[in-house]
Amino acid sequence: MRIALLMKTYSLSRGGGEYDLVRLSASLADRGHEVHLFVNKIEGERDPRLTFHPVPMNNLWAPLKIRSFARNAPRAVAESGVEFDVIHSMTQCFPSDLYWNGGGLQINWIPARYGVGALDRAWLNPRHAANLWVERKIFEPGNYRQVVCLTQMEKETILDNYGVPEERFHVIPNGIDPARFNLHVNNRFREEVRKDLGLQADQTMLLFVGTDGVRKGLPQLLRALGRLSPKFEGLLVIAGNDPPERWAGEVRDNGLESSIRFHGREPMIERLYAAADLVMMPSIFEGYGNVIPEAMACGRPVFTTRWVGASDFVTEGENGWVISSCEAMEEYVERLAFALHQANLPMMGLQAAEAVRTFTWDWTVSELEKVYQLIVEEKRRS
Repeated sequence: MRIALLMKTYSLSRGGGEYDLVRLSASLADRGHEVHLFVNKIEGERDPRLTFHPVPMNNLWAPLKIRSFARNAPRAVAESGVEFDVIHSMTQCFPSDLYWNGGGLQINWIPARYGVGALDRAWLNPRHAANLWVERKIFEPGNYRQVVCLTQMEKETILDNYGVPEERFHVIPNGIDPARFNLHVNNRFREEVRKDLGLQADQTMLLFVGTDGVRKGLPQLLRALGRLSPKFEGLLVIAGNDPPERWAGEVRDNGLESSIRFHGREPMIERLYAAADLVMMPSIFEGYGNVIPEAMACGRPVFTTRWVGASDFVTEGENGWVISSCEAMEEYVERLAFALHQANLPMMGLQAAEAVRTFTWDWTVSELEKVYQLIVEEKRRS
């Protein structure tokens, strides 16, 4: 097939949607498809098998940036002169054949971040208003043929709020790379990394992964650790690009100076999964959260919230914990204390690995190809 992928940035160093674009485009090329990327920015080396098309975008003001890419990317596809079998949008733009909602929904994110009633006020904020306008346009009839969501949470939100027919939906979680994320990483890295971190054999390590600690619930995690009784004697390793000084006050106020290690960005994140005992992803809101299936595949139970899409993988008390919100501090502290002092974390980790065993990236791409085929057949009929 000849496939167009639409995304703002192609980057070999970022996570999230940019990471998904890089690995999806490479996987489709591996399978013999002709892949064209319509992007505004390229960071790092290009895959020579891919054809890149520039998309202009107004970067002067966030609302203009959002709206300009939403309209310019499909326009660039039309002006390319290439006849595509599938036009696959991986970010907010319309129209397209397939909209892949991989980054979460504004209609979920805004109230989760700003509280009850925030949606009613969102139109007063130009950036929020632009995001909501584009999101609504994406799901208008004629602007899509099929929709892929990564989680049930996203699917239910779109069904409830945007009136998209259910038969147009496909829930396809992001699979993991089993060559990187597997139980064997423990034998390869655990002892070495824990030694480098200065951990004792019986000392518990918690791992928090991600930049933008505010959205990912880092302040609430620090408060919960500070309220534990008995006092937290383990080590919380924070992997990401947030500067340590940003959180110095929170760390000090919660008495955690000796219990926190800011690790910085880790390109081989499986090393830290291997060293950890429990992986924390207590986000305020997360459309998906690749960290969860990756950590589980490495045999690590996870601690998250119901506002994280990939919490679909977690069975409470069997392979991790899902609390109602990172703001529910009494519940947070109670569950975390149980996890640290009473749970059998190694056994739960084995159950975590089994829960995500079939969700590989190869499976994800195969499922997407089935949706592509539906689109091709629908175009032939019409």
